[in-house]
Amino acid sequence: MATAALVQCTFFANAAPHGGNISSDCSANTSISACIVAASTAGEGVYKDYYSVAAIECTDIFGNAGGDWVGGIDDQYGLNGNICLDPMFCNPGAGDFTLSEGSPCLPEYNPDCGLIGAHPWGCSHPSPVSDRHGDHNRNFLAANYPNPFNPATTIRFGLNESQHARLRIFALDGGLITTLVSGVLDAGQHEAVWQGRDAHGRLVPSGNYIYRLETSAFQMTGRMLLLK
Repeated sequence: MATAALVQCTFFANAAPHGGNISSDCSANTSISACIVAASTAGEGVYKDYYSVAAIECTDIFGNAGGDWVGGIDDQYGLNGNICLDPMFCNPGAGDFTLSEGSPCLPEYNPDCGLIGAHPWGCSHPSPVSDRHGDHNRNFLAANYPNPFNPATTIRFGLNESQHARLRIFALDGGLITTLVSGVLDAGQHEAVWQGRDAHGRLVPSGNYIYRLETSAFQMTGRMLLLK
C-alpha cells in the first residue's frame, strides 16, 4: 500500500479524468493537512477510490471542475477544519499564490489550523516570508520553512507593537513539547528555529506538530510535519 502525506501544499489548475489535483487510488493511504486544492480544469479536486484511504483536515477544496467535496471524501466537508471557500490568491495567473488580506486561509481565520496552503499573506504588501526585515505593522504567523522538515525548521512571525509574546510547540494531543520564545519583543518581524527537540533536549519522533504564537491580544497557530 502506497502512503503519502501532503502538508501545507497548494494545488491549482491541474487536470485528470479523476482527481484533477489529487488522486488516492490503488489502495493508497493519503493524508492531506492544511492544503489548498483549487480550480482543477478537469476532474474532482480530490479523488478517492473504494479501496483507498484519504484523511483530510484543515484543507480548502474549492472551485474544481469536477466538484469539490464529492465522491469518497464528501463526508469530511465541514469537519476537522475543512472548508470550501475562495482562497483569494493574489494573482494566480502570474504564479502568485500568496493570499489576499481577508483570505479564509490565513491563520487569523483558522485559530485551530493556522495557515492553509503553501504561501502566506502577500499581494501589494511585502511577504512576511520573502521580506525578513520590513516592518508590516501587523500581527502575523508565517508558514514554517521548510515543511516537511528534518532536522530543523524556521518559524517567522510579526508583531504590530512591542509586547510580550510566546511561541510554543505542541503535540497534536495538546501536550506541550517546548517553548521557543517567551518575553517582551519589539514591533516588527522575528524568527525562531526549532531543532525537533523537546524542552529537555530530547529528539521528538516523526509526526505532525502544532506551533502557536500567543500574546495578550491574539493567538495564531500553524501545523508542521517532521519526517525522519
